[in-house]
Amino acid sequence: MKGLLVLYDGFEDCEALVTRALLKRINLPLNTATPNSSLEVVSSSGLQVKADYHFSKMDPSNYDFLVIPGGPYVAQIIEKETFLLELIQKFVFSNKIIGAICAAPMFLGKLDLLKEHSFTCFPNCQHFILGSYLPDKKAVISGNFVTSRSPITVFDFVFTLVEKLKGESTALAFQRSLNV
Repeated sequence: MKGLLVLYDGFEDCEALVTRALLKRINLPLNTATPNSSLEVVSSSGLQVKADYHFSKMDPSNYDFLVIPGGPYVAQIIEKETFLLELIQKFVFSNKIIGAICAAPMFLGKLDLLKEHSFTCFPNCQHFILGSYLPDKKAVISGNFVTSRSPITVFDFVFTLVEKLKGESTALAFQRSLNV
């Protein structure tokens, strides 16, 4: 299995980088893709990262799951971004898993994908998403969607994503291996 992690300028550092590092440990590699022609992406804290691919050079059919980190970029691009919305729809149409953390579930909400699902997200983002909001949950699996609240819940997000991708026993063993 291989995943795709989308990176836009202003992504939340730990939601992207911790997710990628942890998934790599359990043999779930994530390639990164960006709309930036230089492949250089700047996180919300100013960390510079080089993505693996430009959006135009990657094939979504090569991936089993999609990860969308949150960050300030979400509010900045949600009204005008089309590529990511089309990418999400391709993953949904192909019955693939989508993980979205913090403000990123707003992209799923913009497409009305969560209206028959439970979800969690960064506080106040739920107002833009139809569905069953679970504010007390750190991470939620509902259908092929895995959502999580914030940077502080990134470990819960990853463990829940692993549970969806590889099963509960694998996720629990992974947690134990990290002494969580």
